[in-house]
Amino acid sequence: MAEVKKKIKPGAIEAHPEELAIVVHYEVQEVSTQSDGSQKVISKEPGEKKISVKSLSEKTNVPLLATEIIEKCKLIHPSKAGQVEELLYQLQGRGGGGDAKAKPAAKPAAASPAKPAAAAPPPPSNVAQSPQKPGQPPSTPSKKPPAAAGAPAPMLNGKPAPKAQSRLDAEAEERADLQARRQAQAMQIFKMQQKQYEQAYMNKLDEYIEGLYEEEMPKKVRATGMIAQLFRNTENFEVLLSHETLMQTLSRVLREDGKRSIDLCTNIISVFFSVSNFTQFHGLIMQNQVGALTMDLIDLEIKRTEHRASEENISPAMVAQKALEASQGQVTLSEREKKLLALIQKQDRLLYIAFYMLLNLSEDIEVERKMKKKNIVVYLVKMLERSNVELLILATTFLKKLSIYKENKETMSSCKIVEKLMKFVPVLNDVLLMSVLRLLHNLSFDHGLRDDMVKHGLIPKAVELMMVPRFQPVVLGLLYHISMEDKYKSLFTFTDCLNKMYDMLMRVQADLRNTPELIALAVNLTQNPRNAETMCEGDRFDKMMRRAFQTCDELMFKVLRNLSQQEGINIKRRFGPYVEQLVTLLRAPDITAELFVEVLGCLANLYIPEFDFLGLVRKHDLLTFLATYAQPGAVDDDILLEVVMFVGVLCNEGTAPLIVSSGLVTTLFQLMGDKKEDDEFVLQIAFTFHKFLLHDETRASLLTNTQQVVFYLVDLLQDKNKEVRRVADQCLDIIMDTDEEWAVQIRNLKFESFNQEWLDVVSQPAGGMAAHAGRQRNGYDDETEVDYSGGDGYYNIGDQRLVADFDDLGTNGGTWGPGDEGLQGGYEGNYDGYDEEELRQGYAM
Repeated sequence: MAEVKKKIKPGAIEAHPEELAIVVHYEVQEVSTQSDGSQKVISKEPGEKKISVKSLSEKTNVPLLATEIIEKCKLIHPSKAGQVEELLYQLQGRGGGGDAKAKPAAKPAAASPAKPAAAAPPPPSNVAQSPQKPGQPPSTPSKKPPAAAGAPAPMLNGKPAPKAQSRLDAEAEERADLQARRQAQAMQIFKMQQKQYEQAYMNKLDEYIEGLYEEEMPKKVRATGMIAQLFRNTENFEVLLSHETLMQTLSRVLREDGKRSIDLCTNIISVFFSVSNFTQFHGLIMQNQVGALTMDLIDLEIKRTEHRASEENISPAMVAQKALEASQGQVTLSEREKKLLALIQKQDRLLYIAFYMLLNLSEDIEVERKMKKKNIVVYLVKMLERSNVELLILATTFLKKLSIYKENKETMSSCKIVEKLMKFVPVLNDVLLMSVLRLLHNLSFDHGLRDDMVKHGLIPKAVELMMVPRFQPVVLGLLYHISMEDKYKSLFTFTDCLNKMYDMLMRVQADLRNTPELIALAVNLTQNPRNAETMCEGDRFDKMMRRAFQTCDELMFKVLRNLSQQEGINIKRRFGPYVEQLVTLLRAPDITAELFVEVLGCLANLYIPEFDFLGLVRKHDLLTFLATYAQPGAVDDDILLEVVMFVGVLCNEGTAPLIVSSGLVTTLFQLMGDKKEDDEFVLQIAFTFHKFLLHDETRASLLTNTQQVVFYLVDLLQDKNKEVRRVADQCLDIIMDTDEEWAVQIRNLKFESFNQEWLDVVSQPAGGMAAHAGRQRNGYDDETEVDYSGGDGYYNIGDQRLVADFDDLGTNGGTWGPGDEGLQGGYEGNYDGYDEEELRQGYAM
């Protein structure tokens, strides 16, 4: 009896004449399957499905929306993606009142999928409070200043710059394009295979299955080729996959005879590849262990290639190069070379289908782990030695997917992947170049691989691609990762990178956040003195300043802030004409919190000796303004730190009395106590104190109103931070040079600070020494012996060497004994010639 089934046959796809919708026509057919396998359509019923796209607007990413529609609507085959996009563009034009067939001028370039927050620019911290009025702490961040509100849309190289939120959409578009390209290549391989056989029919399926049991290899190969033809039509899947023995038989033939014929392998793997395009059938493939068989066949083909290369001293790349020369008429291929070329082409087709199927299966992370254990990474890296462009694109795409895991990245590093990839930068094929750049971008998160990239000359090669719009985001991201290493920042000076980067910065209109890789690279490179000087050459600095004031872009001010941090006084002097404008912007009521931090940071770096800071302070009442922000808890720490640094810059002989009257001296001392656990705050406050101590008014206020500051500075001599110790020591030196009374106390305090353990020992009474010896103290137990046998004025307690008491050293009433002249001389050198009596006064304090 004939079996009747309903089938849905997709039809035309068109735009709805009135609504924002796509209409998909289809036909429901009742098909009768006869006993001989033939099929007959009994009835047909037309239908249509309307897909509304009400969210479609001018800003919609059309390729991404088309991909979503195809994924959700089973009536639209993936091969119709281009047609769906065309219809969406028509609807987009209709909705916006524009040309119905007009497309966007430029599609945004894709961003790397593995780029973490480290690949984005280092933006200023989100400050919870923003200055609103002079003399009052900020409350909430304000809106963008009016100077930037009416700016035109952001542009990059004369084209609309991709917005941050659409970068993932652009990446999805690129993935869809790559997938379509891979499918097209697979279909090309299928067509080449199909040329060897006649047309296949479903009603002859049993005959083809019987051919799988033939002993003669050509018959088996033909049978697998005919079955592979049937699997290329998805309408046949229901019958083919429901067959009781077909899939098991194909996997058995692949296991038993796969090593004997490359055509047989290609035909059978193409069957499972067709099935692997549908996730719901992955379990069927894994159940028949096809993934493991495919890995074994890949390993076999690689070993065959390596054996042939060692035996005949010829590689696939050499054969491909000679074939290219032969096509240009430069050489003539021998018969042996022609056979080798044909074999390599067959190998490339097999490897392409095999790796493509494995890429589909790797959607499951557990399956990917199994592939990793079977050396999938090593096999893919070996593919980089071949010359087939499509195979190279597939291999680099697969490697990019695998490179997000540390163990895979380490394997790639051991295989010297960077060295193999560098020969493709640049390359004439844009798709291959983009795939290679994205893989390098993923690998550049690793410190060792970054070193390899620089070693093999990536910086100048990448700089050459900076101005190519398609590659800009990924190239800039790659260079940004390299620029994170201080040792490589100076290498950019010897390329055209800084010139191109400056041009690109000046071309971006409005918000630089729309080009995150560019601004991140600029921020990193301007930290280097050489790069900073290059960026300031000619009238560049003035143009950047004018641009910054025009747009009020905090990221442009971040670049300028980096320039202001350079030690060279020439760069700082360039800011002189703009200091008053910076202060005016700083006090603007509608300034954003992020912009406030960057402008204040610029001012805090501008120590220009000849600048009239007194006039600036009086004109803008700066000290009152800063005193409000210097209160602990009034603003976030990033603003507070810049306030401390700016006060230090403002302090000079003229402004010192005004600083005292503003109360900033006492405020900063209190702040040091509140922030004593933060090394950066302690260092900057100590440096500001150093500036205070250079001038009479601020020094008197600091030492009179905050007497504990000396003791605090002495404590900082024991700080773990080297810079903190250095600045504290400089502060104490100034006090000692200007105040004799404090000088004696500071010397005693320093002596006590550096010899505290010894003082604890000698300060014990005679009876207490015995008690001290009977208990564990300072890490020495009662078994520790005291050794006086050195005879050099020192004694040992355990492993520690200590200075002996003066009474131990003296022989006549505490004077130096014979032979101790060297010790006496060394003592005077260390303690500025102070005698024993003065030092003993210090012990009693």
